[in-house]
Amino acid sequence: MQTESRLARVIQDEHIKGAGRTVEQIADDAREVMEKHRICLIRDFPLDPDQYLAFLGHFGEPLTNYSSLSELAKTDPHPQINRVKYKKKPTGAQSVHYVAGGLRPHSARSWRSPRPSHFAMLMVDPGWREVPEGERGESVVVGWNDLFTQLAERDGEVFQEHFARLSSTPITFQANNVREELSSQPVLYTLDDARGPYDVGVRLKQDLGDKIEGIRDQIPEFEAYRDSLAYLMEASAEERYFACFPMDSGDLLLLDNHRFAHGRLKIVGEYVVDGEARTNNRELWSVTVH
Repeated sequence: MQTESRLARVIQDEHIKGAGRTVEQIADDAREVMEKHRICLIRDFPLDPDQYLAFLGHFGEPLTNYSSLSELAKTDPHPQINRVKYKKKPTGAQSVHYVAGGLRPHSARSWRSPRPSHFAMLMVDPGWREVPEGERGESVVVGWNDLFTQLAERDGEVFQEHFARLSSTPITFQANNVREELSSQPVLYTLDDARGPYDVGVRLKQDLGDKIEGIRDQIPEFEAYRDSLAYLMEASAEERYFACFPMDSGDLLLLDNHRFAHGRLKIVGEYVVDGEARTNNRELWSVTVH
């Protein structure tokens, strides 16, 4: 398991206390931390869908969760909340929110226009802690500005070439099971309030490398573009760049969806004890905010 990153330490050290406070009080403090770091952790937030959505309403409009817009089976606590919890796969397709294994870092609603401003995760049940580190479904975030700054130092002109190509090539792609208005921005896009040359928005889908094969005709110099996207996806999946720490029940993580990717490490979905199959109860509620 990797050593704790600077960002992970900052997130935890500057967390906000949620117990015994009103949603308005928590939101006021969270706004200050978000202005400073673009990401904020609240501890001991109530496990209540209405209070969760009321809090997020201070940062924008919680969007209808896209599972509810699809034809896949779902068991969400509210039309605006995605329940992320392991379920044994039924016959046919299954939502990504119910699978085991890891989820590589990605942007919320990467295909959507306009771009959602925030993404939130509220841990309801952290699930098994007796399994090894790295197999507990630990939540992961990647700060794009930090990542690009390190890649620029590490790879020099190679990075600059990939960064320029991904910043200047508009592409349009769809979700797998949902139809929404689609963005035509580049994967790396300009932010009005950028704080530096690598402070850009990123819209990265987990399977974008496969998606672009079906839209070759809209991408000039496709082979070079594919190499640049592979470079981005491989770098963002390197654990050395992850901010990763255990989230306990009541931990709410709010992040700037332009500036951070989110994902998780591997989940052990089930195992057998004394001949009896047991299922991991890890449950997280995620919401995308516009």
